[in-house]
Amino acid sequence: MTREAMERQLQQKVAAGIRLVSEGADRYRVLTPFQLDDGDHLSIVLKKEGNKWSFSDEAHTYMHLSYDIEVADLHKGTRQKIISNALAMFGVDDRSGW
Repeated sequence: MTREAMERQLQQKVAAGIRLVSEGADRYRVLTPFQLDDGDHLSIVLKKEGNKWSFSDEAHTYMHLSYDIEVADLHKGTRQKIISNALAMFGVDDRSGW
């Protein structure tokens, strides 16, 4: 599938403002109109891994959380339960932050 076709699909399914910028073979930066509270845009990469395409924030979300919370605290207790529930709700895998 071409970059343009993938971009059109994302625009139809997510938001019209989405753009894909090539960062090499089978890797695209996903530019969105969505921002975090501090004004940073979401950091999303679309990349081919084997025969599958996957989205990753490449640990950007954990980095943002670590501004206010120790990373070790994200993986225990109530915080870990909240993160696990949110990931499960959307069918997202945590691959050590990647």
